[in-house]
Amino acid sequence: MDLIKFENITFSYDNETDGNKHHILSDYTAVLPDGVVTLVGQNGTGKSTLLLLAAGLLLPLKGDVFIFNKNSNTFKNLNERQKFVSFIYQNMEFETEEKIGDLLNYVYDNGYYEEKRIDFIPDLIRELELEKILSKKTQETSKGELQRTIIAFSLLYGSKIIMMDEPIFALEEKQKIKVMDFLYNIAKSDKINIYYSLHDIDLSKKFSDYALLFYKDKMPEFGKTEKILTRENIEQAFDIPFALLRTKERNFREALLYLQKSDKNSEGK
Repeated sequence: MDLIKFENITFSYDNETDGNKHHILSDYTAVLPDGVVTLVGQNGTGKSTLLLLAAGLLLPLKGDVFIFNKNSNTFKNLNERQKFVSFIYQNMEFETEEKIGDLLNYVYDNGYYEEKRIDFIPDLIRELELEKILSKKTQETSKGELQRTIIAFSLLYGSKIIMMDEPIFALEEKQKIKVMDFLYNIAKSDKINIYYSLHDIDLSKKFSDYALLFYKDKMPEFGKTEKILTRENIEQAFDIPFALLRTKERNFREALLYLQKSDKNSEGK
């Protein structure tokens, strides 16, 4: 059984600046495998769109998307779709009345796992460093704390596939490595399929089995990570020398770190 199958998919957005169509995918066909898959490419090349299509949250203008052989346009409601696939949006924020510790138990109790593990929630709390925020509400956390909480929710929910759009951008570097290592290993041990996009190419290469590389002028290229994310392919996709891309990534991470520190200083005043 195919995990996700795209058959002759076409999808485009209306360009607000000039009124023309901005084509993301055109007559695109691919069979996407199980495991851990990273999406890499410049902003605006279609990474988020493909994740949303693969999750059944967007429907193609033409063609069909099949998730475990079920056409995405036949899902009757949110619960039916989420048995198969759930989604972490970029920069998710929401407010709750309940405390995070109580929410972790609620999500697990009402999720789709047929068998519950008594040690699962304690393991997630430890690995995702949630101990200090269990008594907080989501709106009382930092961006990094909330991202780690949302990742815990996604794992507790029990969907067979988890789509993650920039799920760790607000974390510090050591935390990013720890979280991605944990996600990669739990995907293997618990047979969870994870598709994610990151700005960090090194982490994408290290913690994935397969890669989708997005270009501005052609359809995404798909295959084993080590064959797709080569220096030559990455330079072509980003239209920039590899050394300059490294500098660009480093500047992006430093800017995020500065913003995170500014947020913490503001919260402390």
